[in-house]
Amino acid sequence: MKSREHRLTPEERRRNGFGTSTKFIFSPGESTVYPSSLPDFFPPIYRCTCKMESFDLPTLDGLHLVPGLCEGVCLGAKALAGFPLWYITPHSTT
Repeated sequence: MKSREHRLTPEERRRNGFGTSTKFIFSPGESTVYPSSLPDFFPPIYRCTCKMESFDLPTLDGLHLVPGLCEGVCLGAKALAGFPLWYITPHSTT
């Protein structure tokens, strides 16, 4: 992206920067309108049943990170359910 960043407008640079993290919490009693981040392409979300709160990501202050995987972790075909991997999932191209 660095090689193309000079082509962005100031507004696009600001949009692509880091901002406040947001936590979305299901709230069936409060219906709101969530504005579209790309109004020319996507409409706003009407009857949004989430409320939004600022969220500060946790830090590792006073803790240490242990690099690597835990002992006994399952990888590849033995991995637990989750996102499928292409080398495990049968597929073909046309």
